[in-house]
Amino acid sequence: MTPRSPGSHTENRKPAPIANWSKLSRADYVQIHQHGEVIATGRIDMLAADGSVLWLHLAGGNERAIFLQSDGLRIYRSHRSAAN
Repeated sequence: MTPRSPGSHTENRKPAPIANWSKLSRADYVQIHQHGEVIATGRIDMLAADGSVLWLHLAGGNERAIFLQSDGLRIYRSHRSAAN
């Protein structure tokens, strides 16, 4: 086995956005980005079967928001659990 050197490209790689929203699930905790900035974080509440629309329980409260894939948003799965 070859040891990894510090600064290996696999350690610094940013996660890729989820291109096909239908691959997400209701339990996923996600960040939603628009124009390179985080605009919302939370747990997916509802998701259209084709992945075109999702409702998000926003982090830090009881609010929900709807997001459309056609708006050009990017979604990243977060390692944070919905309980946090």
